Amino acid sequence: MHTVSRPGSALDRHVALRIGERSVAPRVLEALRALGYVFVDEDRGEDCSQARVWLVDADRLETLPQVADDEDLRVLVVAERGDRGAVDPRVFAQTSRPGRLGSIYAMIQSALERTPRRCPRISTSLSARCIRSDRRSIGAVLSLSEGGCLLRTTEPLRKGTKLDLQFALPDYGLISARAECRYVRAGDAGLAFATPPPDVRHTIAHFVTCALAREGLRATASA
Repeated sequence: MHTVSRPGSALDRHVALRIGERSVAPRVLEALRALGYVFVDEDRGEDCSQARVWLVDADRLETLPQVADDEDLRVLVVAERGDRGAVDPRVFAQTSRPGRLGSIYAMIQSALERTPRRCPRISTSLSARCIRSDRRSIGAVLSLSEGGCLLRTTEPLRKGTKLDLQFALPDYGLISARAECRYVRAGDAGLAFATPPPDVRHTIAHFVTCALAREGLRATASA
């Protein structure tokens, strides 16, 4: 059984890397840095000896040092699509290569966080249109992930309300998604997107990844 790291530990959000150039999709690591994760890269000569979470390419799994009787060690594997999975008791989770932000984020969250989230989110200020049957209202998307958003609207919503939501992503165009209100807090509604077409989901995911990556690069430059 795997256990989460203890709150306050110096290595709570540290992840050691043993991956190739194409193991993860572009901008993914920069985006994760913006979310507070710290990566130590063995290929750059950085000390990974104390890391308890490793992100490893399946082709390099056998080169990972053995850590005997260490129940806290969690290995996250990036493998070729269709790979049935690495046969190694240290493997905590696996995703297909190249690892996308959503899948890598979900694995790291499960390995490190007490209350893991499914999708990374960003703060936004996007004008939105809500459509329910013949009713129309205006709102604003305050935060966004590929799984849903936080909506502030001129017409209050109730839990369970279903609607069509439209909003424009800068440089990406109009997004239309079916959504359901999952909770209402301080007048704002948490919406979960129904299964959107793949192009819509990929567009939102790419928008979120790029926005987070810019934050990560700015933080690195100012450090």
